[in-house]
Amino acid sequence: MSDARKYTIYVPNEIIGKDDVVVARNLSGPDAIKTALEHSGSWTALLHEDDYGSFRLYRLSPLAKKWPHDKRRLDTLCATVVKTADRARDEAFAMSMIVDQFVRRSRHYWKGWVETDDEFDERLLRAAKRRQVRRIDREIATKLVDALLADGYVVTDALSGEFEYCTDRKKILAYLFEVDMLELIVEKNDQEFWIRLIFGESGWDLIQDYTVDLAYLIDPIVEPYLPWNQPKPDMDGAIRVPVLKSPEDVVKIEEILK
Repeated sequence: MSDARKYTIYVPNEIIGKDDVVVARNLSGPDAIKTALEHSGSWTALLHEDDYGSFRLYRLSPLAKKWPHDKRRLDTLCATVVKTADRARDEAFAMSMIVDQFVRRSRHYWKGWVETDDEFDERLLRAAKRRQVRRIDREIATKLVDALLADGYVVTDALSGEFEYCTDRKKILAYLFEVDMLELIVEKNDQEFWIRLIFGESGWDLIQDYTVDLAYLIDPIVEPYLPWNQPKPDMDGAIRVPVLKSPEDVVKIEEILK
């Protein structure tokens, strides 16, 4: 039994905009275990086989290479398979089960993660989406603050009071880029208005709610980012299939082809 899965081992970075540290990709399961254990230079692994007549027991034992500097005790991973005449197949079957155990508990054995290549590719797509959302969040927030200040508003953080009646663009934006949600009170000519910002959702929906009197200022900022205002996909390479509504249409197409 051959296990065709390939694995990526990496050290995750949860900071948006920072890449994961990829140690290796496209590894077989056993190679992924070996690479992860040996990443710090402290461990290696030894596979034991015990023949019990009707079945085989396989044990993968992590062994410290720097004892006593690394005093952790890492669990042995075990798999039992029905014994066949094909010893190599039995070992491969057992290793596939050991790999599954290691992947589920990889953080017990080293500081990073082990995932299939397909799972890691999906992680990359999610990270790219988060970065795009963050970029749009920041663009809209910057344009909003610039428009408010240019129109003569003073800005107050209505939730934590980080700033009050503020016109310091740098200070306002620095705080906006640190929070997940914010409510602002903006004031001009002794009139107060309200804006709610929620970061990290879809980007274009950063400005979740606001006093309707601010629509003149906010709508022109947001509208270019709305999904329904995005450019349509280029259809030049698309295949167009004519729909024949009557026998006469066949004759018309024949004439065009001539």
